[in-house]
Amino acid sequence: MSQLGLVLSGGGARGAYQAGVLAALSHIASKLKLPDPFKIYTGVSAGAINVGLLVAHPGNFVESSKQLTGLWSQIDSDQVFYADLMALSRGGLQWMTEISLGGFRKDQALRSLLSTHPLHSFLSEKCQFQEIEKKIKQGRLRSVGISALDYDSISTVTFFQGAPDIEPWERGMHRSERAVLGVEHIMASSAIPLLFPPIKIGERYFGDGCIRNQSPCGPAIYMGADHLIAIGVRRRQDTSFTYHHRESGEIPTVSKVANVLMNAVMMDGLESDIQRIEQINQSYSLLTPQERKRVALREVKSLWISPSVDFSEIAAKKSGELPRMIRYLLRGPGSLEESSEMLSYLLFTPTYCKQLIEIGFADGMKERPQIEQILAEYEENHHVKHHAHAARNNVRSLR
Repeated sequence: MSQLGLVLSGGGARGAYQAGVLAALSHIASKLKLPDPFKIYTGVSAGAINVGLLVAHPGNFVESSKQLTGLWSQIDSDQVFYADLMALSRGGLQWMTEISLGGFRKDQALRSLLSTHPLHSFLSEKCQFQEIEKKIKQGRLRSVGISALDYDSISTVTFFQGAPDIEPWERGMHRSERAVLGVEHIMASSAIPLLFPPIKIGERYFGDGCIRNQSPCGPAIYMGADHLIAIGVRRRQDTSFTYHHRESGEIPTVSKVANVLMNAVMMDGLESDIQRIEQINQSYSLLTPQERKRVALREVKSLWISPSVDFSEIAAKKSGELPRMIRYLLRGPGSLEESSEMLSYLLFTPTYCKQLIEIGFADGMKERPQIEQILAEYEENHHVKHHAHAARNNVRSLR
């Protein structure tokens, strides 16, 4: 049976943009009378948070996306991390102690600069994780996948909860594990290195799913999706390298270096992944029906929606909304302007997130013809295969 998948990449507060695009998708799906168009959900980092809030909700996609938009519109940094003087001073002093002792006291080692206890409480309150299994048993949902980095093996692990017939997979440095999804999986996937603490699942520690995630669409395809809508959080021109020569001569500040590192760590792999899918589709179209039966390939229709603006520029103008201690720390190694990339991930404030939601909704509505086409095509294939399956069952019962 045809399956439509939703793929959400990550990026801290940039996840508000996805909420805006999802609001547009919800609006379009509602007009087409498709309250639950997606059967497969996958996400990393902030995308994992959004996936959790969508699927761990008793309502359908249209209802859960409306709640998601409301939550992002009101979110504040104190719902995500602690940034008061005491917490940051304790973190800074502990780091200095570790450095001076050469990591001697590993049992008390500092895991991160910021504490994400508020985010854990927020997700525990807003997500009803038992709804995932209910939806799977009702046939409203096929599978959910949350990806995180395993710090021991330095590989990407997709924790998935889904239909019994879905087989675990392993491709290079990317593997899957069946699990009953909960807060810890989302917390692990969104644990930005050094800023947020690693999360323990079983006997292993995990971090942000964006790291080493070269194939964000892979999990949805492995779980059976043959139609995809993927939502990124970076402009298309930000995901490819462009050389700009600037006469400077000044040594890069710590802020500038940190900005570059953050850019690299949180690199969105959606563009290259979508290009690979298109190349495979093109090769598949050249095969004869007999040849198609002999290859382990299938056509996957996809739509990639990405921001039309640079979020780091918006964040730089709203830096005054950050908690005072975060601004102080970022100013120390350089200027706030040089830390604009990091700001765009940490700026969990209503005004910034509302602006990103508005941009996301507008970008989503610009793609309305393509969205309607992929939803209509998916629904047509879904019904055709469903009726064919029902007809085969009727024939068997007559026999």
